[in-house]
Amino acid sequence: MAKMSIADKMRIQTLREQGFGAKAITAMYPAKNWSVQTVHSICRRVDQRGSAVERKIGSGRPKTARSDDNIAQVFDLICSQENQPGTSKSTRQIAAEIGISARSVRRIAKVDLKLTAFKRMPAQVINAATKAKRLERSQQLLKRLTVKDSKILFFTDEKLFYVDPPVNSQNDRVWATGRKCDVDERRLLVERAKFSPSVMVSAGVCYGGRGRLHFVEEKAKINAQYYINKLLPKLVEDCDALLEEGFIFQQDGAPAHSARLAQEWLQQHTPDYINKDEWPPNSPDLNPLDYHVWGAMLERYKSFTPKPKTKAELTAVLQQIWDELPQEPINKAITAFRKRLQACVAANGGHFEHKLC
Repeated sequence: MAKMSIADKMRIQTLREQGFGAKAITAMYPAKNWSVQTVHSICRRVDQRGSAVERKIGSGRPKTARSDDNIAQVFDLICSQENQPGTSKSTRQIAAEIGISARSVRRIAKVDLKLTAFKRMPAQVINAATKAKRLERSQQLLKRLTVKDSKILFFTDEKLFYVDPPVNSQNDRVWATGRKCDVDERRLLVERAKFSPSVMVSAGVCYGGRGRLHFVEEKAKINAQYYINKLLPKLVEDCDALLEEGFIFQQDGAPAHSARLAQEWLQQHTPDYINKDEWPPNSPDLNPLDYHVWGAMLERYKSFTPKPKTKAELTAVLQQIWDELPQEPINKAITAFRKRLQACVAANGGHFEHKLC
């Protein structure tokens, strides 16, 4: 007889509470092929405990690894000490130190300590001087830009895409039986050229629309001269087409952007722009292209088939992905801009993305 389901046990419990015996209940369900002895055991459990499914306290296999002493040791080791971030130990380190399995450590953390595991987030180094500037400029932008202004901001940026993008081995797993050496190499190995062909793009987005995807010429160096001759005029054309009643042009602090020639060009050819002394430094976490658009494009590229093999093919694929990007998530990312400025201020110019919910 197959293992009895919880639903079957609850059915037996109901009948038992109505006064039926084991033989009568068995006879009611001949197709179930229940044994009278099994049904009798369940009936007796109902009589003694009032439930067919709840186990007697203390029954089952003893928690040899999850003892009170081990739980206390895991608690001390798995979380960082107060005011000492980074002093925690991994599950493997804890398992080796206590003398139990890593699986038991994970069960103690999850079941007994009610802890939740979070992935570490890569972040760039922000020194004290940069934090101070991020704080000051975020405060200034909050005062300058209203909610209405954020909807006429035109965010711009450049991004390098590779034919063979780096693989995140943490999230890209292959499930198979047996050992790793038995897995077909076509499933397990991801080949990537040492110098993968790449394409640099430039683009801008705003609430309600996005500009064209502009491709930087091969081997071109994006200095101030190239930026104001090849990219800025096209980006401003996109602004005029999308925001006919006026716009505020945004760019980060890249050398080509903050150069005197570029700043003077923007002053002459745009109704308004965020100058080099207003945008917070080292702040991809404040640009919707960085914290949403480029990532969304890369996710779509990973699932694109067939994969491009040349720069020309990559250019075509990127253009298709750009054209098919949904606008609503972009709108939400832009709406979150002021919230991110506020979070940056709350973090005193430090990292804040891990605190966003």
